[in-house]
Amino acid sequence: MDPVSQLRTALLPVLQDWERELRREYPDVTTIICDSSVGSRTDWNGHIIGIECLLKESRPDLPDHVALSVSLKHLHKAPSLVHADVVWGHPSGYIEASVLPACVEFSRDRLADLIKRLPELFTALKQALRRGQPLSLMNR
Repeated sequence: MDPVSQLRTALLPVLQDWERELRREYPDVTTIICDSSVGSRTDWNGHIIGIECLLKESRPDLPDHVALSVSLKHLHKAPSLVHADVVWGHPSGYIEASVLPACVEFSRDRLADLIKRLPELFTALKQALRRGQPLSLMNR
């Protein structure tokens, strides 16, 4: 099975369960599962899977988007896991949590290790939603 199919098989059921939980717990947040190719016409040639959250009630000076995502790159030559994190959108870009310290070659074992750490990212996503802003902007 190719890396994208393996990633989908491992992540999508978990993310779908978590998205339903987020919808119940955070009715003022719009959630969507993202599952798409990125940079297919470039050397990046990757894929991203995750949960995107849009805060409906956000101050104009704060980011209103935070996402939990896992991404692959170089699918056409040497597939690698690039990111597995929770990140705020523009203008912040603040990384709430990351469980992949560096880009690593894709393998079943590395994917299994990543899956074991996904709950850490979900916890970080829920904490970010509770706060409604990046940790870096607290007390400002």
